[in-house]
Amino acid sequence: MIRTFRPALLALAVVLPVAASAAAPGQTAPSPAPAPATSPARQVVVTTLTAGQGAKPTREDYVLVNYKGMLKDGTVFDQNEQMPMAVGEVVPGFADGLVQMQRGGSYRILIPAELAYGAEGGGPIPPNSDLVFEVTLLDFKTRAELDAMIAAQQGQAQPAQPGAQ
Repeated sequence: MIRTFRPALLALAVVLPVAASAAAPGQTAPSPAPAPATSPARQVVVTTLTAGQGAKPTREDYVLVNYKGMLKDGTVFDQNEQMPMAVGEVVPGFADGLVQMQRGGSYRILIPAELAYGAEGGGPIPPNSDLVFEVTLLDFKTRAELDAMIAAQQGQAQPAQPGAQ
């Protein structure tokens, strides 16, 4: 299974610096929202659709996911495949869900508005909207693992020096 995702993870290593600052045109990856002023009464609910295996990502890790974001009425506001993202840089409720997932698993995350975009809303998401995400966690890496992948890729991409043996 890891071999299947290796090219995508290499892309993750290359794209992460860009992906963390901006999503592709026409796509809105879950982004940070202001922290709630008080402790929210409602919590994120994660339902396992297909069990994954192994460890779970931390808030410091980088994930590669397929996802579909919907309003409670089923209206899709965003979806993407093989999307790299830093767990610590998405809305709090989405991060709360990601850290409960295992590699290869598919999940449904119910995020209360106060852990998503809150009273401001954002883009196609109306204010005070609870959100539903269907997410498949393809893979995840630590920053150190990604740095090692980038270094290895850059080493392979170096052209041979004339006269070098």
